[in-house]
Amino acid sequence: MEYTNIIKTDIVNNKYDVLWDDISGVVKDAATRPVLIVVNGCEQGSTEDIQLQKMLDACKLAPGQYNIIRLEKDGQVAWHRLRERLDPKIIFLIGVSPVQLGIAAFFKLNEPNNFNDRVWLPTVGINELEQHKDVKTHLWNSGMKPVFIDKKFGVIA
Repeated sequence: MEYTNIIKTDIVNNKYDVLWDDISGVVKDAATRPVLIVVNGCEQGSTEDIQLQKMLDACKLAPGQYNIIRLEKDGQVAWHRLRERLDPKIIFLIGVSPVQLGIAAFFKLNEPNNFNDRVWLPTVGINELEQHKDVKTHLWNSGMKPVFIDKKFGVIA
């Protein structure tokens, strides 16, 4: 069931009504897995997708350990719905801001953040990572390596 204009007020814009929509079209046949990757503007088979796969390979993640949610530019999907449906323990946001998930919180970029009893690793988009090697290095040393290789936040089943 899709809702429109749920909250009728000038304070909350109706563009946030999407946060109550069904997410079946976004998650498709995704199963519960420990890692959720939410990426902005990364179509399957694109050069960004190839870079994403290289990043996941560097983290030594097997396909059975993660789900990838691909959002369109400025797309939104409700975190509370993703949490209920997929129950991830680690959320890797690539080019996605928390507000796109209906979250009003500030996260440190390229470093693990604790929020909602989960580990969040936000970073800039894949193209921006490729353009700024220092940011990519910081992401690896301060975020990806501690979370996925050193397993400082627990073993990924």
